[in-house]
Amino acid sequence: MLAKKCTINDLQTALEKVNQQYDNNIKFRRLDQQGRGVRFTLTVNSSRGKGARLSVDYANRRRHLAAACWHVHGNFFDCLFGIVPEAEITSNGEKITKDYGNWRDWNIGSMMYPMAYSYACECEL
Repeated sequence: MLAKKCTINDLQTALEKVNQQYDNNIKFRRLDQQGRGVRFTLTVNSSRGKGARLSVDYANRRRHLAAACWHVHGNFFDCLFGIVPEAEITSNGEKITKDYGNWRDWNIGSMMYPMAYSYACECEL
């Protein structure tokens, strides 16, 4: 993801705030300056901890992934927009601002076995 109109420090502050909800299980896998923006990726310390994403296959087997879930991303963006309201995030070609795009859900499964991104975790938020 690429964050614009904010700094690395703003992203680190947002991470500290979001970690209060997820038992300090969230971290940056990537966080570096790229031109006028900041390139970052959210991940987890423990795939069995709060905020970890799950992979569910056609047989309904659940695997814990070392990736941050949909809820973590949404809460992180909310925290960032609380710090820097004019911040913009670009993810998968989509722009997310404080007024548009956050908390938008989509299918990460297949046509035969659909699964909403928001259901691919154990969050009860």
